[in-house]
Formats: sequence, C-alpha cells, structure tokens
Amino acid sequence: MKRDFLLVMSMKKMIFAFLLLLVPAFSHADGFQLYADPAMQDGVALLAPQPVNGVGVKIDTLRFDDNNKHPVWRLCSWDFATKLSGENPIQTDYGITYADDSFLFARDEKGNFTMRVDASKVYKKHRTSSSQPWINFLVETDFGSLPVGKANTVTFSYSLRIVRCLNRMGTSYDTSIHAAQCLGYLYVRNTNSASSDYGKALWLGMGCFDNRGSGGLLANASTHWDLGTSTYIHQLAGKDVFGKINFNDHKWHKAKVDVKAAINDAIKSLHENGFLTDSTVDDFSIQGMNFGWELPGTFDVTSQFRDFSLVADVDIRDRKDLGN
Repeated sequence: MKRDFLLVMSMKKMIFAFLLLLVPAFSHADGFQLYADPAMQDGVALLAPQPVNGVGVKIDTLRFDDNNKHPVWRLCSWDFATKLSGENPIQTDYGITYADDSFLFARDEKGNFTMRVDASKVYKKHRTSSSQPWINFLVETDFGSLPVGKANTVTFSYSLRIVRCLNRMGTSYDTSIHAAQCLGYLYVRNTNSASSDYGKALWLGMGCFDNRGSGGLLANASTHWDLGTSTYIHQLAGKDVFGKINFNDHKWHKAKVDVKAAINDAIKSLHENGFLTDSTVDDFSIQGMNFGWELPGTFDVTSQFRDFSLVADVDIRDRKDLGN
C-alpha cells in the first residue's frame, strides 16, 4: 500500500530541503507553498510494482510537455503491474494520456488530471480475504520537512471529481472486505528530538471518496494502526473535508483542510487510546503525501483532480529552517 513511499521519501528529503529554501520560487499570495511542482509540469516518475531491496525503482518518466526536468512526483501501482510507457503517450479527451488495458493517467492543458483503473481487468478473481493484496494506483511527492509549530496556519486544498465507479462484483460483493476508495494522505512525523515519541509518524487521511458512504463520503473520523506501514492512520470524516456534497453527482468538489487542527484532533484521538502520549501538534513536521485509488474490491473507476495546494503561514525569518 503506502509502505514503499516512506523508503523513497528518505532518499529525496535532502533534495527537497534545498528546494524549500528557494523562497521566491515557491512563494504564495497567502503564505509559503510547500509543493515544489503542484501541477506536475516536470512530469511523473513511474515506479515498478515491486521495490528492490525495499526501495521503489523508477522505470520510466511520464511527460506532458517538452520539459526534461527531474520529476518530483512518482506514480505507483503497488503489487500490480502497469504497461504505461513514457515513450508512447496519446492524445485523448483527457489530454496527454498514458494508458494500457487497465490503467490510465492523463493531464489536459487546463491542469486537470485523470486516473482510471479497470479492476475487472486486473483481478483474476474477486478478493476473498482482507489479508490479500489490493490495487493501489497512487501519485506521491515529498516536502522538505515543515515543522508545524513554526506555522500559524497550514491549509491543504484541492478539487476532486468522481467520474465513474462501477461495481463489477455482483453477488460476491462484501462491504467488509470490498470497496472503492479515492484517498489522500499527508505524512507527518514527530521531529522533536526531546520527545520520547521522536521519529514516530502518522498518516493524516483527507477523508476522500468511499463508495460505501452516503454520497461517497466517509461518514466518521477514525484512528487505527496500519500494519502495512507500521504507522498510525487518522482519517478525517468526509464532511470535514468537502462539506455536505455528493460525489455521485459527478461534479467537481473542493477540499479544504486546516492541517494543524486536523493533526491536533488526531493526537487527541491517539492520546485517548494511550498512544503517542508524549506528542503535541508542534512536535510534528509535514514530510510528504500521496493520493489516488485503493481498490480492495473489483470496481472500474475514474477520478479527476486538480489544484493541489499546501500553504503555510510562516514568518519569513523561519522559512530558512523549513528543510531541516
């Protein structure tokens, strides 16, 4: 699932630490923009479906123009191989498109991205156990390391549209082990060396689409331990991210999250269960994110997204520390 993201992220951190110091390049009207390339103008590195020695391996680069810069985004399809190729893009209604029989990734000239997965062409049979692997089709990127305590506010936003979600399981559908989820996570870690929780991490889930919820929204916030990454996950309720919307209308919907408040809520939930008891919101740094489809069920799905933004209100005197 998200397990190999952590390993790749550690290799990239020093590069992004330098990038974050280039304040003029990433200044934002309302604060400091953490995304080095929010529109993926430098392309996307395609990773192999299996890591080598625990590290994700780049096998190709997907380009959307003549830019030959090093991409800061990665596209992953963990455990399930894709035949996407950077050498063979085609033009479709979705824009410049990389596709095979089962997977599609595209960007149009307006900056709208499309992710499609036809799980009915990937699974040889429906999953019958929660211990079996499932399709993960994700984009991910790193940030240097923003100490949350140095920011007055941190705001995450983007827009999402669910184009289709078709259940191909018939009578085999079991909501306890099958779902179609378009999810997004920020990766945050306790970077306060004086804390006994130093080094412990949290995935902050941005409460995106779940076919099982009313209107496709996750109904409630939840906190649990993720075996795959040995990391806590705190998932926000969908209404706290998107408001009262219905993804089944196939329209664009905007997400907006007060990240400091969300991390604080996550820590409170963990404290109530006796976890990370020596952590406060100011101990954490935001270090990366991922977004896309997780399909433990046999669904054929298409989503579109745009306008990723992660803006911190940070005093100019503190920005020199953002990569540390």
